[in-house]
Amino acid sequence: MIALRKFKDFILYSNIFIGVCALALAFTNQVAMEGDIHFNHTYWFVFFSTMFTYSFLKFRRVGEGPSDTSHRTWAQENLQLSKNILVITLVATVSFFFMLSHQQQIIVGVLAVVTLFYGFVDIPFLKPSRKLRDFGLLKTFFVALVWSVTTVIVPLSNTFVESDMLVFLFLRRFLFVMALTIVFEIKDLKSDEEYNLKTIPMRLGISNTKLLAQGVLFLLMLINSVQYFFFDVSLLNMMAVNLSLLVSILCIQPVNEETNDWWYYFVLDGMMMLQFIFVYGAAKYL
Repeated sequence: MIALRKFKDFILYSNIFIGVCALALAFTNQVAMEGDIHFNHTYWFVFFSTMFTYSFLKFRRVGEGPSDTSHRTWAQENLQLSKNILVITLVATVSFFFMLSHQQQIIVGVLAVVTLFYGFVDIPFLKPSRKLRDFGLLKTFFVALVWSVTTVIVPLSNTFVESDMLVFLFLRRFLFVMALTIVFEIKDLKSDEEYNLKTIPMRLGISNTKLLAQGVLFLLMLINSVQYFFFDVSLLNMMAVNLSLLVSILCIQPVNEETNDWWYYFVLDGMMMLQFIFVYGAAKYL
């Protein structure tokens, strides 16, 4: 049991799991457009860049006091392993970046600059100094934007996709990730209070925050159903995505202040992977 727990902790806290989730979301759009998946260097970049970003965000803040999380605690307890993961994912990210097209590199470059100002670099000319993440209400939109660009725009930028279809896929991803991020802010409630960030749960309370996230997913189910009649998306794809959204809504319901980190990091993050499984299964076996 101890060995199994250590293995599960490694998969989760090394950020392998979140990297696979990002990959799954990218593949979800590929299945919607082509009916199958084709692995190439772009998807390796999505995987390793996600791992690196999350590893760096956690690694740089290990041991900063009461706001430590299970991710940071694991990194502190496995410091050398965490450093090795950081270096390996950095090297892999840079290597696959140079294999991207020029257009993809520009998109990633712009996204990297925004990410720096989000978590690492103070915004110039602001007094007192602040990062984008210090504006609590921007946090949700930023995370949804980064995930949407990384898993939709970057992989599909070298593929011919009609602009309105690309907007639809982007909106579908943005709302999905935004809903999950809203719920994650409940987990961060105490640490956000320490930093005096005015996040959604602090303004609305936990119950209303959950209702908001579920409402966004219900809205997305409606949009997904209506857009089926306007875009070249199969009925099975629409139904598979909506089913995954319904499961996500149900998984949000039990969340409260005492919810274990595993529910957030494995179950809620796992909704990204579940969406791919439903979409791929519908495309290949139904």
